Amino acid sequence: MSILDVPNNNVLLRINLNPTLLLPKNYAHLACFLSFFLCATAFTACVGQNSQTAISEEHQDDIQVILADDWEFYWNALLTPEELPQNPASEKVSLQDWTNFAASNAESLPAFGYATYRTTVTLPKERPHVSLYIPSIYAASKTWINGRLVSEIGKVGKTRAETLHRRFSQIIPLNTSDTRFEIVIQVANFYHHKGGIDKPLIIDNSQKLQNQKSKRIIADMTYMGSLSFIGVFFLLFFLLYWNKDKAVLYFAVLCLSLVYMSLSDRYAPFAEIFESISWIFLTKVEYISLFLAGLSSSLFFYTIFVKFVPKTYKKIIIYGFLILCTLTTFLPAPHFTRFVMPFLILMVINILYVFYIIIRALTSQRHESILMMTSMVLASLIFFSHIFIFLGESSNIIVYVNFGYIIVFLLLSMLLMTRFADSFHALEKAKVTAQAQQQEIATKSEELSNVNIELKENVRQLKNYNAELNSFNHIVSHDLKAPLVAMHSLVSFMEEELDLETNTEAATHFESLKGRISKMYALINGMLEYSKIARGKKTKETFSIQKLLEEIVLTLNPENLHEIHIPKEDIQIHTSKVELEHVLLNLISNAIKHCDKEKAIITISHTKIADMFTFSIRDNGPGIDAKYHSKIFDMFYQLKKGNIEESTGIGLTIVKKIVSGNKGKITIDSEAGNGTTITFTWKV
Repeated sequence: MSILDVPNNNVLLRINLNPTLLLPKNYAHLACFLSFFLCATAFTACVGQNSQTAISEEHQDDIQVILADDWEFYWNALLTPEELPQNPASEKVSLQDWTNFAASNAESLPAFGYATYRTTVTLPKERPHVSLYIPSIYAASKTWINGRLVSEIGKVGKTRAETLHRRFSQIIPLNTSDTRFEIVIQVANFYHHKGGIDKPLIIDNSQKLQNQKSKRIIADMTYMGSLSFIGVFFLLFFLLYWNKDKAVLYFAVLCLSLVYMSLSDRYAPFAEIFESISWIFLTKVEYISLFLAGLSSSLFFYTIFVKFVPKTYKKIIIYGFLILCTLTTFLPAPHFTRFVMPFLILMVINILYVFYIIIRALTSQRHESILMMTSMVLASLIFFSHIFIFLGESSNIIVYVNFGYIIVFLLLSMLLMTRFADSFHALEKAKVTAQAQQQEIATKSEELSNVNIELKENVRQLKNYNAELNSFNHIVSHDLKAPLVAMHSLVSFMEEELDLETNTEAATHFESLKGRISKMYALINGMLEYSKIARGKKTKETFSIQKLLEEIVLTLNPENLHEIHIPKEDIQIHTSKVELEHVLLNLISNAIKHCDKEKAIITISHTKIADMFTFSIRDNGPGIDAKYHSKIFDMFYQLKKGNIEESTGIGLTIVKKIVSGNKGKITIDSEAGNGTTITFTWKV
């Protein structure tokens, strides 16, 4: 059986790279190569030293004695060699967790408590110099050899307050002149769920034990130093250069957490520096660093394969590890020390799921998955070979195992840097594209500027045209309308002065002349109104359609000579009242004016769908032949006499323009002799 404890460097490699570095790809590979070269140099030095010591160990006498059985056990007693009974206890135990022992009442012993162990071993007189190896145990201990106190790890007491827990391994040289050795060990445990000495003590060649200790230290320092360098490098890189990719941060936290966990478990430097610090506190920090390593590796994997992993995975991982950390923080000893097994079960399930996701990614030809799978397989082989194959076969195995773990982390680091280099090149490509787009935007901006200049010129011309139109309107309203009024008055005077009763032909001519003047006057007014509508600004308001129709009917049919039906349902509408009133007034007026019956019957209806109103005016007039439907809305177009009286031909043109200005359409449904229905829509 191997002298050294199983190293607690179970590197949970669930790392999957998704970084982004600021170095070109070649420099990233160069950095990894330099790191690998330094580690290889240290490894070569270790192997060289190990090969030399191994040769000397082969020629040494095999004096190894494993003290695993035949120990006297005194529960709830801290006895010195003088206080122990002369006659040894009849019942002896093996070195294991004392909760597996049965007390006198057949009940299992509790984890918390104290006890004394004693055994005796006889060695030959002719032997090389030997030493006693005391492994690290989850308890404070005090050791005597042949009645002499030789070791005190922590402070042994009968209560938690009296006990100062510490956990170290020791090598104690044995007196070369003695052949019989009585070993007495007092043990007190008030923090861990494992009680007592659970690993065997070993007597072996002193030089061999020291060589093995040196190998262990060199391997550990190489492993921790390499992981520390990698972790600090990526942490600074994330903080100072590239914080857009959380995978870099997770990988750094993973490395540093594993370093602290390994350092605390094997050497406990803070316990040496701060002599009175609580061992329970240090153990909780160590457990939390272990859980933090599992969390960061899981999040790292999720960040790399985010396209293949559901979001629920991230929530389960975060909540699971937060629960472990929270329970570890607040639960008292020894309960929190039982969380290692649930953590390992969670990690085994997690690793199996990681392999499943990597295989899926491989089918999608993701280059990250190839390196990730290589790293995972290599780490698994190293770990299981270390635990189940090489353990105890060679004292040099710890050097190879730790170096193997370093290679795995260097592969992952190189993958991170390669991934960053790819992202960096993609950014450079995007930058070139952005510059090209920026140049294109500048060109378009210059073109737009020229268009704006043209637009300003067009606006200036439009203002001039509007001014000319206003001047034209002034001319029409004053200079043209005034002569027409004067002509109409002059014709009236001429009618009064001339005797037209005897000359009926002249009277007819005068009436025709006054009619032409009135039509010209109406034509000018229609053109002015059309111009105002084309240039006018809309003022919207909310009003009742029913009240508007009532006002129009009262205006056009004050003596109830015609039958006009309006809807009984009252609907509110928010629009330009002036425009809607003009349209309805014009259409209803036309229906009355052009009706060939003694009594006009007009039906008005309206509906609303969403923000669109539909109005309909149906009359019993003479109707309009289908061939005129598309022409009656043209300016100055008039139907022949017999269908409609002479008019200016502007009214329906104005109606169509107003309807179109309100995003509506106007249609006509009519046949000669069957009345007319005009429908228009109106958007609010």
